Amino acid sequence: MLSKILAVASLVTLPVNLAFWHKSHASPERYRTDLTVHQSMSVYLRDGICGVHVLSMPKKCVIQSESRTALFFNALPSKVLLLSSVRTGPYRVTWLVFPLWLSTGLLVFLCSLPLAQGPLKRQWRRWRGKCETCGYDLRGNGSGRCPECGVRFR
Repeated sequence: MLSKILAVASLVTLPVNLAFWHKSHASPERYRTDLTVHQSMSVYLRDGICGVHVLSMPKKCVIQSESRTALFFNALPSKVLLLSSVRTGPYRVTWLVFPLWLSTGLLVFLCSLPLAQGPLKRQWRRWRGKCETCGYDLRGNGSGRCPECGVRFR
């Protein structure tokens, strides 16, 4: 059941991810918003790479703002896959940088998981000597039918 829920959620978010991927090549942008009075977050989209930058401040920042600006320079770190959190003085800077193809591949994998789960489960049961339909142990059964569900087996 959980894999089906993940598959549906992935199927819903996949077009959004593909739109971000296209947008990162067509017009790189920076999205900035204040998470709390102590934290602000910036999301950078450029050349198929997404960077999330969280800045934690020691004092309250009274400005609550959201902005979207064009990105004319590469503000992302040089590493394509990065998770770091560094404290510089009273500030903490956290970076999460990942290529959008990685998240797209993960979403496609999660979407296809329920499709592959049924055949794999049947094959696994066949190898273990169990009924492919209900999973009942058929070792030592010579009748050719599962006593639990009545399905014929080889």
